[in-house]
Amino acid sequence: MNEAKFETQLQRFLTLLRKEKKVLVKGQSEKLEELVEQKGSYVDVLNNYEGNVTPRMKELIQSIQFQQEENLLLTQQAISYQTVLMDAVKKTMQTSTHTTYSKTQGQSAQRPTTMINTKF
Repeated sequence: MNEAKFETQLQRFLTLLRKEKKVLVKGQSEKLEELVEQKGSYVDVLNNYEGNVTPRMKELIQSIQFQQEENLLLTQQAISYQTVLMDAVKKTMQTSTHTTYSKTQGQSAQRPTTMINTKF
């Protein structure tokens, strides 16, 4: 592969990473799988290039590295948010495993387990 084609591939990869960032920011996780597959198609291209590295290529590579790091941070942030949310739901579920009614068929004094206050 010549320098011009490789530079074009680097530019396309950077564009794909920017698209991935937009998807991460918007929380559109359903689109991530397709983007990850597309990123995988660039692995061979990037690993097998043996030509000269021009200053423009160095700039693109630096931009790619920066964008990859930013996307990784966004992914970690999303995972952290999901973990906190799941922990909160889990905690709520653990405190609501008691029966609502006693043996005498009367309602116990336990707090409601809904997330919305339904008392009128």
